[in-house]
Amino acid sequence: MAKTFEPTINRVEPTRSAEAAIKRGKKLLSEKRFDEALVEFEAVVEQDQATPFVLSAIGRIKFKQKDLDGALKHFKAAIKLDPTQPQAYLRAARIYAAQGKLANAREELQNAIRVNPKSAVAYAGLGQLMAREKQTDQAIEQFKKALSFNPRMMLARKRLASTLLSKGNLTEAKDQVKAALRVKPDDPEAYVVMGKVHLAEKDYDAAQRAYEEAIELKPESNPAVFLALAEAYIAGGKPVQAEELLNKIPQRDQFSPMLHKLWGDLYDSKGMHKEALEEYRAASLTVGEDLGIERLDSLDLGGEDVEDEKWEEMASAARTATAAFIEKKREAGGGNAGA
Repeated sequence: MAKTFEPTINRVEPTRSAEAAIKRGKKLLSEKRFDEALVEFEAVVEQDQATPFVLSAIGRIKFKQKDLDGALKHFKAAIKLDPTQPQAYLRAARIYAAQGKLANAREELQNAIRVNPKSAVAYAGLGQLMAREKQTDQAIEQFKKALSFNPRMMLARKRLASTLLSKGNLTEAKDQVKAALRVKPDDPEAYVVMGKVHLAEKDYDAAQRAYEEAIELKPESNPAVFLALAEAYIAGGKPVQAEELLNKIPQRDQFSPMLHKLWGDLYDSKGMHKEALEEYRAASLTVGEDLGIERLDSLDLGGEDVEDEKWEEMASAARTATAAFIEKKREAGGGNAGA
């Protein structure tokens, strides 16, 4: 028989000095003076007067300081003192997910749901985990549960739209993004998701407008958004705008494959097939993929020993191969290979 989840609370009654330190720590925490707050809370722990709030507060501060192991230790200690508060489970799950320990993260989220079966955050968290594990149908179910308890939860709405898009359900994905934008018309990430939907529909003008709106709302957007806009420009037959944008995108390792791929697409669309082939080869080298083109490694791409038709044929094959391995990397969650 499965063990029943029966939380028990270990009550701690802090002394007056501990109460004073907790009060000071709360005030410092509200003022975002995290290091000073940490001193106060740790003093309470040293007095053996820790409460679930104190332990969770230390966990939150350590999380902000990027001390994930320290944060997790304190959230687990808070759970041990009071297993009836779902927030500590949610925070522990977030850390496990960041560490790639998805089974542990799922367990903590399920514990949060046992404590609070109406936790929209926990259901959304489960949806994100399942989406990462490519369990798309289950992810969709969890996102919809989250929205049933909190229809205004933008994260769940956008993640649901993205998951539906990954299944090729463009109509429902678009409906979910529209619903998100009705709730929050100035959400840049919602416009990014809408841009992805329009790209999948091959409605390049609409994709351009969506990405442009996202960038206007958030000029410091992730470079992946600018890459996606450049992709829409190229596909939509706007090479001038695409080239201007690509020249502004910084060269960073995580975006390098997609950047090379888009330069290749741009050159190929302009009939610069040798230059396109160089970019596709650079994209393949950055991710360790083989373009599968015979004699490519022995060719001098700067030379004139190949007929123009052959360059065009090879560039076309390289374009197809590059698009395939970047999509594979994107689906595998291998960083920001694509926008």
